[in-house]
Amino acid sequence: ASEFPNDSGTIFRFGNKPGILLRTASGEFRAFEAVCTHLDCTVQFKKDMGVIWCACHNGKYDLNGRNISGPPPRPLNPYKVIVSGEEVFVSKIT
Repeated sequence: ASEFPNDSGTIFRFGNKPGILLRTASGEFRAFEAVCTHLDCTVQFKKDMGVIWCACHNGKYDLNGRNISGPPPRPLNPYKVIVSGEEVFVSKIT
């Protein structure tokens, strides 16, 4: 966890789909399925814009996964994040 700086994001493999793990400027971890709800492109964290961004059609999501501009019709699917010591675990929400 301490190796993951505040205000950053990374793509990781979650089963057969990409996931995105974010650490907000305040240090909170958040994770989502990294598949745009428009046409299934992989999204990425854009620190300079403060958003999760889809390069395919300039779709934007806020850091809570809500679609805020562009063509995405719905929010990103959220994942559960658990931090235990230095380990960060991501799982589906049950």
